[in-house]
Amino acid sequence: MIQNLRLYSGLTLFAYVLTHLLNHAAGIVSPEFMETAANYTTELWQFPPLEILLLVALITHFLLATARLTSRRSLRLRKSEWAQMILGLCIPFLLFRHIIATRVVDLGFNVDPAYERVLLDLAVFLPSQGLLQAITIIVVWTHGCIGIYFWLRVKPFFPKWRNVLGTLAILIPTLALAGYGAAAAEIMRRVDEGGRKYVFGVLDAANVNDAAVAFYEKALVPCMIAAILLALAPFVVRQVRQTFDRVKRGPILNLPNGRTVRVAPGATALEALRDAGIPMASVCGGHGRCTTCRLHCGSGLDQLAAPGPIEHAALKSIGAPNGMRLACQIRPQNDLAVAPLLPPNASARDGRRPGGLSGSERQVVSMFVDLRDSTRLGEMKMPYDVLFILNQFFAEMTEALRSTGGFYAQFTGDGLMALYGHQSDDTERMILNAFEGAAEMLRRIDALNEHLKSELPHTLRIGIGMHMGKAIVGEMGPPGHENISAIGDTINTAARLEAQTKGHGVPLVISKTLFDHGPIPLPDHAVLHEVALRGKDRSVAYYALETMPDLTGAMAGTDQKPAMAT
Repeated sequence: MIQNLRLYSGLTLFAYVLTHLLNHAAGIVSPEFMETAANYTTELWQFPPLEILLLVALITHFLLATARLTSRRSLRLRKSEWAQMILGLCIPFLLFRHIIATRVVDLGFNVDPAYERVLLDLAVFLPSQGLLQAITIIVVWTHGCIGIYFWLRVKPFFPKWRNVLGTLAILIPTLALAGYGAAAAEIMRRVDEGGRKYVFGVLDAANVNDAAVAFYEKALVPCMIAAILLALAPFVVRQVRQTFDRVKRGPILNLPNGRTVRVAPGATALEALRDAGIPMASVCGGHGRCTTCRLHCGSGLDQLAAPGPIEHAALKSIGAPNGMRLACQIRPQNDLAVAPLLPPNASARDGRRPGGLSGSERQVVSMFVDLRDSTRLGEMKMPYDVLFILNQFFAEMTEALRSTGGFYAQFTGDGLMALYGHQSDDTERMILNAFEGAAEMLRRIDALNEHLKSELPHTLRIGIGMHMGKAIVGEMGPPGHENISAIGDTINTAARLEAQTKGHGVPLVISKTLFDHGPIPLPDHAVLHEVALRGKDRSVAYYALETMPDLTGAMAGTDQKPAMAT
């Protein structure tokens, strides 16, 4: 409701500014033509209902805009957002003189705000004010155009009309300034020709009197102070609020990479993440329209307030599954696990795509398998021969997964990603199945080497990295081509562990977590390694193994066979 009020009040003001600038453009012809055109543009706004609407829109828009600025917990904004905010705060300071000299004096002292009289003031009596008025045209129009851009860029039709609208955004103020300049030049020419007689004739016709001039001069200083205070007030109030917030303990956002972000009381998740220096997409500027700031929420989701009307409509438009929320709309009151679902450079088009994720946060074993020396294989064999060998390799690895309850989640060129436990909550069983799957892969690669002995220029070797933890598991990918996969720190760690097999020269790198939580005994003489893996803030403990641990005792201790993948 509040965002709609701000939007519609802004559109009302923009409509007024548009008609005003079109009236200015008429000055290219003459000041008299400006006056005639005003009957069909600016004077329409003097119709009482429209004038009341304009005044209400002005007050509403200013109050809502300053309230939004005051409520911001973070000022880490994009350049376009900063530009809109700064230009908006400058508008009262730039406009108050013009409003006093025209509308206030007009109503209070019966002075006619005819264009000829106003142009005489700006071009002859106060040329510096005339320059300021030209700057005001640019500032007000730019502020409005940025707001219109934020509103329209999430619309499907916007890319088609973008160039047309951009051209109009430049052409309209250019014509307005040209008309304003041409009319001002014409007035200066008339002053040079008619002298004092012309000047006093214009002033008398407009009923400019001493009382009106005195009121204008006395009102300048207090109105200037008021305009400055209005611009500074949101920052002062915001600073006071932040001072109080520092003594309160806010909730924590837990990210997949293990990083935590504290949320200031009342702040949105988007504000907290940006304030912590974490890039987040937000095409619409945090108004809940684009869905590019979508998050998957894990533990703590049940304590979040239900989506409001704006968020509900946005999530419904993309068919968002349970657990997806918009970072710009949620204000966590308790600790919450979150994972951004779109990259920081996501576009409005990305935000219109379906949620693309139907799943939940689960405990899984993630396995990455990589075929060693595949590049050298490509150099020594013909492409079709390499394709044949790779197809044989993937067939064997897939069968190893199928027979041990694993799930083939992702193809990576010369390797694959697999999941165990994506449909089960039995931690020991998923770990045992994953170890059995790794053992089966090593057996099958040996068998494949024997079977393709005459075809291979060198022995095929694989590296396997395994890790266990929480991950978001579900359907994801391009619309119409989704597949079951997983994202999260657990997946990234498993991939990094697989890369460590090259450095250690071993086929297996298994995280300590799997041995701590599973039924598999640690091999004798196993050495614990702990390093900060590439791209991670925290270290990970793991074992680099030449051979598989003994699974005999663990398999004998259970009366279940490995679950078959479905």
